[in-house]
Amino acid sequence: MSKSNYKFERWIPQSQSSWAWRVFKKHNNELLRMLITFDNSHKFTYSNLKEKGANFESEVISYFDSSLKLKGHMNDTKFKNIKEWSNSFNELQNWMNLNALLAMMSNLETYMATVIPLAIESDIGVLYGVSKRIDGIELLKHGKQKNHGIKEMVIGCTKGTWQSRVNTYIKIFDHAPDKLIKNISELDKMQDIRNKIAHAFGRDIESSRANGKITTLPSEKIKNDKLIEFQTTVWQTAKVIDFHLQNSHIGEYLRVLFYHNMQKNLNTALHKNEKAVILKKRIGKFGDVSAGKEFCQGLVEYYDKL
Repeated sequence: MSKSNYKFERWIPQSQSSWAWRVFKKHNNELLRMLITFDNSHKFTYSNLKEKGANFESEVISYFDSSLKLKGHMNDTKFKNIKEWSNSFNELQNWMNLNALLAMMSNLETYMATVIPLAIESDIGVLYGVSKRIDGIELLKHGKQKNHGIKEMVIGCTKGTWQSRVNTYIKIFDHAPDKLIKNISELDKMQDIRNKIAHAFGRDIESSRANGKITTLPSEKIKNDKLIEFQTTVWQTAKVIDFHLQNSHIGEYLRVLFYHNMQKNLNTALHKNEKAVILKKRIGKFGDVSAGKEFCQGLVEYYDKL
């Protein structure tokens, strides 16, 4: 069916992914581009050093620009040779991987903190075991919204162990995607590393805070292949959550919400077809998938009957 003939169905979304997913995907792709850039730079640098005849005993100044003027304590960071520089470069790569994991997990948590309340607000009846029986837009339209403890539910889905998060998710929606449940163990491992990165420079938190020690502990190690595995887990987790919530609880909520906010400034004397024409024009600027005339007419009629 062409987009122009696509009919409005409140609980059947035209788009197979939510707005929150599209934002998550943009951040994910931005991170991947940076990682690819660093990996390319890493390979090019070593290839160039080899081509110029450098070895581990070579002086760094012979192959790198020494124009950076070091001051004070920074003079202690000078390299004796290429081997010392190479060790630091490898540590930098690991540091990049650690912080990439931190960014991945933060992106996933931000996504969940966005899409979960959206699903609950859309299908508020899910909290009472009557999914799709109460449209959240109807409550919003008539000013009947109440505090259902949604904020606390979202915290339960984004804080603590992943087993507890999934338990809260199931308590809300009566179901969790199989892939989400399967990924619990791996997500917990990733969360443990994420916490070490955020609070102890990637090292064991308790040991790093022990008094009377001046030696630094080794940081967690994440090889490139493992980072890709972690990234795949994050991607799969967000994807299955989005498919579940978008198709089971969100539907066309966002576009009805868009019309709800838009119609406040419309002339009440306008015919429903005129409102649909205005909606069709504006919804394209909203950044969503385009909507045809028939879809917009159906949406306006649906909203007016609530």
